[in-house]
Amino acid sequence: MSKYLPQETFIVCSHQVNPSPGNILANPNVWKLSVVYKSEKKPLLTEADLVLKDDFECKSNWGQAVGWGFFWGGLITGLAIGAAVAFSVMTFGVGAVIIGVVATAVIGTGLTFALKSNATKCNPNLVDWKNPHPSVAFEGKKAVNLSSFMTCSVGPGILTPFIDEEEAKSAAKNVAFRNMGELGLTAVISGLFGFGVGFAAGSTGGVGSGLLAGGTEVAVGIVGAYLVYQPLAYAEGEIMQGIYSSDDKNTPYDKMLASRQEMSSPFTVDTPDDPYIGTDQTKASEQLLYHSYDKYRQNQNEKYIKEIMNLKGTRAEREARIAEIVAEMKKTKSGAQAVEAMKRKNSGKILPRVKTSNKGNRVINEHRAETNKAMRGEASKGFGGMSGVGLILPLLVTPLSEWTFKVLADSFANQSGGGVSINAAQN
Repeated sequence: MSKYLPQETFIVCSHQVNPSPGNILANPNVWKLSVVYKSEKKPLLTEADLVLKDDFECKSNWGQAVGWGFFWGGLITGLAIGAAVAFSVMTFGVGAVIIGVVATAVIGTGLTFALKSNATKCNPNLVDWKNPHPSVAFEGKKAVNLSSFMTCSVGPGILTPFIDEEEAKSAAKNVAFRNMGELGLTAVISGLFGFGVGFAAGSTGGVGSGLLAGGTEVAVGIVGAYLVYQPLAYAEGEIMQGIYSSDDKNTPYDKMLASRQEMSSPFTVDTPDDPYIGTDQTKASEQLLYHSYDKYRQNQNEKYIKEIMNLKGTRAEREARIAEIVAEMKKTKSGAQAVEAMKRKNSGKILPRVKTSNKGNRVINEHRAETNKAMRGEASKGFGGMSGVGLILPLLVTPLSEWTFKVLADSFANQSGGGVSINAAQN
């Protein structure tokens, strides 16, 4: 027997920021609701029931509000302080700081509430139920139980059902607390970035030069985030998911993660001709692009080295393939250095030996360390007001988000029970 879900079952979303659970309702437009939990006069839910009693406050929507609100607040503060430093006028300088602080509060708060008023509506974005009962159906619709969960295209989010109210409230508070922490990080990061842009523009002096300086900060900051933080965030997520996942990939966490990944856009490594990168980017952003591509080629070269070490076929076939690989590797500095390191003394040939592989990878790892250092230096130019703290903060967002998801999955897996038990013959 399974534990089926009656109407008004509690539900918790991985993206909610309000600390209370929601409730699931049956959809009267889809079926006649003839299967009813008689003791409470509530219909039992099926995969057709994608209706919430009230919408959640979604961290995706709040993230936009907080991000833009604090960015503009930081921008105006940076402009005011930068201008005060540039012109060194006492009256203007003191007034600028006060104006900047007030503007931060007014604009940040105003944008936050303005965007919150257009809160995400949950019901239109709910996708489907995962893991419905494989054989039991009510009026032709598969029944859902305590092993089922719902997906939402916003985020994307995962919504998990709870029968016990106290367990639902506890899970909702835990998830909301961590999501609010993530929004707090977003606020600080956005504010610091806005301050960096404003300070660069305000401290330069002159409208034209100020706009150019601010624009440079924006361009380098965006490209730096795209080329540095996005790959790092992707790698962080992969590492944490690997830690949290089980070997058999059959836990509630693994199933929820698989459903979330189905709706997520995969990360891809971009090449220099990507149209996202404009030709008018600053020197710093061009260097970021160069180093990013160089790092990508370093990864490729490591794969080439491993291929050389495991080549099969005749001697002629192996030598032909090695020649092709060497030609590709020599297109980058680290690749060319690795090729020379892998050559045997006197003969000048690359032979499939472990020692050769170690020498080649060592060269690439050394160059990768240099590339990472250079990338951090170029990225920091686009976050002038953020300093070291600001550069570290974005790296905390993904781990916090993945931790929140794991907390919800654990709560979903550990709930004590409840639901409605009925025999299949009654359905």
